[in-house]
Amino acid sequence: MNELRERTLIEMFGALEGIYGANYECKYYPCHFGGQDCSFCYCPFYPCLNYGFGGELRVAENGYIWSCENCWWIHEKGNVEEVIFLLSRYPKQKLIEEDWIFYSRVLQELYYGEELGQLIDNVYNLIPAVFHGKECERVEDAEFICIKLEDFNIMSIERLNYFEKAEKGVLIPVKEGRKLYGVLGGEPVICEL
Repeated sequence: MNELRERTLIEMFGALEGIYGANYECKYYPCHFGGQDCSFCYCPFYPCLNYGFGGELRVAENGYIWSCENCWWIHEKGNVEEVIFLLSRYPKQKLIEEDWIFYSRVLQELYYGEELGQLIDNVYNLIPAVFHGKECERVEDAEFICIKLEDFNIMSIERLNYFEKAEKGVLIPVKEGRKLYGVLGGEPVICEL
């Protein structure tokens, strides 16, 4: 297990035992906003791959990362309480062993009330969740991204324009500024973020 995921699980188990609130002693406090709840310093849903939370795909020294710099959702007290309530329903061993899709499904249940992503063979299409509630219009052509994950780490990305070309990964829209491009219901679309 990688070091970041191990730290995430340690923080999550601490939060599930009731250790939560603002961490005024942290040298980074407030990393998102004053009064934030720091129960999940390391988000259990990382990388969520959903632009709707404020995160985005960025190029890093060794490849790609999902930046959560503009995501505040996991630090809002009401959301923390819901996450703790939902995750506490599962045995700790299950939370340790589960993969990214499990955590994405939990997040979607919390945020949307249901899973909107779709598992198609060995590809998880997260585009319907990312586009949920957004105004979209049909376009002539649109690409999307297939992200390959390994142990919650982004290993590679590939820009595609046909689902058939996707192999084992997570599909998300392409983000350019405040616009998202992808395929929804078999149609290429553009949506405003």
